[in-house]
Amino acid sequence: MERYNTIVKIEEIKRLTEEGEIERAVREADAIEYERLRTVSDLSVLAEAYIRGKEFSKARMIYEKIFDRSRSRRVAMQLVNLSIKLKDIEAAEDYLQEFIRIAPDDFYRYIFRYSIDKLKGEPYEVLIDSLEKLKKKEYIEKWAYELAKLYHKAGMDQKCVDECSDIILWFGEGQYVERAKALRSYYYGEMDLGWLEESRLMETQPIPPLNLS
Repeated sequence: MERYNTIVKIEEIKRLTEEGEIERAVREADAIEYERLRTVSDLSVLAEAYIRGKEFSKARMIYEKIFDRSRSRRVAMQLVNLSIKLKDIEAAEDYLQEFIRIAPDDFYRYIFRYSIDKLKGEPYEVLIDSLEKLKKKEYIEKWAYELAKLYHKAGMDQKCVDECSDIILWFGEGQYVERAKALRSYYYGEMDLGWLEESRLMETQPIPPLNLS
């Protein structure tokens, strides 16, 4: 009977999360003693509700329990990501090493490395190195534009122009292509730097949603 009641509650949390009723989903998740949950799938439903509700500390606590049972790429990714969101540099470093051990060839290692080093306040050269390594492994539009911005901020004018040109050539259209065109236009004398820096075009790019497939 107890297991049946738990199944019903888990399904309700899953439904609420999928339908966007996040506050209710979080309240329902809080009412469950997660230590007594037996399956990874049940724990994952709670963790997803907490992530959607920006309850990152609770979500990480759940994923730590999952990690004790399943040391998978997916779970390690979430632990690194959540530690970064919590600005817990020490934990992020530890979980990144676990992630690299599990999936040494996964390109997300460079995104995580960049994000942790940014939290640590590392110089532009260090941040650039991670995104250049990412570019060699996987060329992703939003991170390519982030690299172009770093070149700009570091005073590496020609590299910034070249990166913007690469973005325009490779991706053709889209929001980051338009941003790259705007940034390149500054170097061609066609755009005011003050407007560019005050606009959203120079905002820092957060970690995108994880691909956990």
